[in-house]
Amino acid sequence: MFRYDLHVHTEHSRDGFCSIAEAVRAARAMGLKGIAITDHDTIDGNLEAAKIDSDDCIVIPGIEVSSKDGHILGLGVSELIPRGLSATETVASIKGQGGLAIAAHPFGLGRRVGIVSKAKFDAIEVFNSRTYLGNRLAYGFAERNGLPMVAGSDAHHPDEIGLAGVTINCEPEIDAILESIAKGEASIFGRTLSPVIYIQRAFQKLIRKL
Repeated sequence: MFRYDLHVHTEHSRDGFCSIAEAVRAARAMGLKGIAITDHDTIDGNLEAAKIDSDDCIVIPGIEVSSKDGHILGLGVSELIPRGLSATETVASIKGQGGLAIAAHPFGLGRRVGIVSKAKFDAIEVFNSRTYLGNRLAYGFAERNGLPMVAGSDAHHPDEIGLAGVTINCEPEIDAILESIAKGEASIFGRTLSPVIYIQRAFQKLIRKL
């Protein structure tokens, strides 16, 4: 049984404060077998991660796409997917690369909750460490509709990596991991980020923008 954090941002995201090397070190320190790099609307982090010697920490190439209907995680993708497409188009682009399309924090505060019914997702993110009110709703939706469930920290800083993720019993290889997720074989673990820290980091993000 191995643990993976399937939602990690790095400095390649506009709001990330973590290098690829820091993300890998943090994952190792948390006892994870791997992480998915899911930067906002870019795969630059995946290209950098491919150059890092991380045999003991698998890096799953991914992306978090800003579709016009909401955020969508693509795991196992190697080509950039344009932002601003519909959920259906985004999911089709992800699957066209052989990847998994996952509705990210679909019931989070301020999110477009209708996204879960606008495309045929491979899985639903039912626990996100930065989502405080919507995780239970996401879990309920996935359960009612018989959809595979995943979780991730949505880390933007190194110390957030590993707060949430999945436990999978399969060979520690990307294809095997994605197949297990698609079959609904992933078990969820996690806890939320401290609201105080979340607010502090929201201000940090605002200052960076200014």
